[in-house]
Amino acid sequence: MSEETRASPDAPVLVAVMNNLRDFEIARDEGWYRIPVNRAPRRLGADYLAFYQTKVFGAEGWAVNYYAPVLRVRLARRRDLLPAEADHPRADDTYYKIEIGPLQRLPRSIPSLRLRRITFIHTTLQRLLSAEEINDLWLGSEEEERLWTAFRENGIAAERRWGLREEEDEDYAVDFALFCRQGRVAVLCEGAVWPPGVALRERPPVDYDLSTAGWTVLRFTARQIARALPDCLSVVRALVAEKGGLMPPPSKCDDEGGK
Repeated sequence: MSEETRASPDAPVLVAVMNNLRDFEIARDEGWYRIPVNRAPRRLGADYLAFYQTKVFGAEGWAVNYYAPVLRVRLARRRDLLPAEADHPRADDTYYKIEIGPLQRLPRSIPSLRLRRITFIHTTLQRLLSAEEINDLWLGSEEEERLWTAFRENGIAAERRWGLREEEDEDYAVDFALFCRQGRVAVLCEGAVWPPGVALRERPPVDYDLSTAGWTVLRFTARQIARALPDCLSVVRALVAEKGGLMPPPSKCDDEGGK
């Protein structure tokens, strides 16, 4: 019986970025991965760690391909983790050293279909093993999940948790982003009911002025999504048509970072 078969489908998984070959070799051969404390997600605990690989991995790039069980997490200075780089500018910075078991290849690759920066995604083992693309991984409120399912079933290509800052920030993102030929649409689920175990996140402030930044905002209440979902979809379709239809995603993503 495989480990994923024995594990709970609700086992928490943290998806982290893997942006260089050396870090992948460390994870594969030495069994650990590092996250700077000052850039770590608020919720670090997980039973599994999965890796979103960037363009440096060639054919495996822009996708999640591997995961591993988390064995232990401890704090360490960068110079102690990488003694050969003791003169690095961040040598004295503190990192989480996440010790992991053997890397396991997912049953199928989980690609990112559109250009975006990805840092961390909180998900579950069940979602990790069944996801067809990156947007399937996010855990949302009941209303957000219903709207995402409806978008998928009706061929509306949306991006979930689209960050409004240069770096992806789950606390400063719209629920759904639609990229049209004549503008961008942000869809927000208001008054959402969040399931147990999913961390609440703050809504982007209205003062951010999404319209000035080129966004058209649609807000649906929990009641609307629960009782009039077809009407919500009609509103989305009409606005997308008004803006010239959806743009297809680019063929490749350019998604890099550094540690």
